[in-house]
Amino acid sequence: MSLPKHSHLLRSCYLFYHENMTMQEIAKQLHISRFKVSRYIKEAVEKGIVQVHFHDSNIEHEKLALQLEQSFPIKLAVVVPTPYGSDINAVRLAVGQAGASLLADIKPETSLSITWGRTIAHLVENLPSDRLKARRVVDLAGGFGQVTDEISARAVTLQIARKLNAQCFQLPAPTIVENIATAQALSHEPIIRKTLGIASESDIAIMGVGPTDVDSLLYRSGYVSESDFEHLKERDAVGSIFGRFYDLHGGECDTEFRERAIALSFDDLRKIPERIALTMGSHRIQAILGLMYGELITTLVTDSDTATAVLEKHFALRGKRSENGTNVSATIEERDQSSLLRGEKV
Repeated sequence: MSLPKHSHLLRSCYLFYHENMTMQEIAKQLHISRFKVSRYIKEAVEKGIVQVHFHDSNIEHEKLALQLEQSFPIKLAVVVPTPYGSDINAVRLAVGQAGASLLADIKPETSLSITWGRTIAHLVENLPSDRLKARRVVDLAGGFGQVTDEISARAVTLQIARKLNAQCFQLPAPTIVENIATAQALSHEPIIRKTLGIASESDIAIMGVGPTDVDSLLYRSGYVSESDFEHLKERDAVGSIFGRFYDLHGGECDTEFRERAIALSFDDLRKIPERIALTMGSHRIQAILGLMYGELITTLVTDSDTATAVLEKHFALRGKRSENGTNVSATIEERDQSSLLRGEKV
């Protein structure tokens, strides 16, 4: 996976002019060649993008993305503008579209694992048909229930497999079963073992993030009750991915739900090279932090309001917020022309 050229250009310029990083350091952080960094910086000056300040409204979002990458053990952050008015459905759509763009260069030999969710459904909807190819698509967890009134949990995996012209493997089980005995019996079923084994061998995992409240699809689908959430919070749960609940450090909570989930284990998840979370919302801030603190994900896709709140909460927890209370999303301080261009380093 790779970012669009324009994102690499903006990031290269920001790190060069405002973070005083060398082109070699930038190349290492952005996983591109030093030659490309040099070319992007030159192109930005020639096109007038870099003058006294950046002439691109997206720079603030790229700045937030870079701050996330520098603050947490993740490879990539993608931040989209929070739509005007902050309508949650519009935010989900924007984040889903950004997630779809990350798959634009997916390779035909790629194995992809996925969970169900409303934002994931938007990702699938925004993938082009018959233009992409992958090897296979597989469920990360069981899934009986509705994502929306129109889309079932099982339809999400089938739809993305069709769009990627890929072989589809689904888990024929609920995400969370009624008791531990049932979970143990299902875990010995050959089709369950085979599907979870295939999921563990994925190249990319894509997941939504569930909060520990009634907005969670686990609640909406009847897997978890309000009293269950109270019990989970007592055990320090801050969020869930594919039916598994975790704390602020990314450790799976020691509750009966751990044994009742029909899903990939966290240990197997961490073996997948690229692990992408699509999420947003003020009620998911601690859930997002837990994912990154626990290195459960390598890529975060979110909106600018959520990214700002995540960084502010992180700095508050770590005691790193500036003494004067400067907001982490404050506009980049303008410098004079000679300091900004620093032509001697290009």
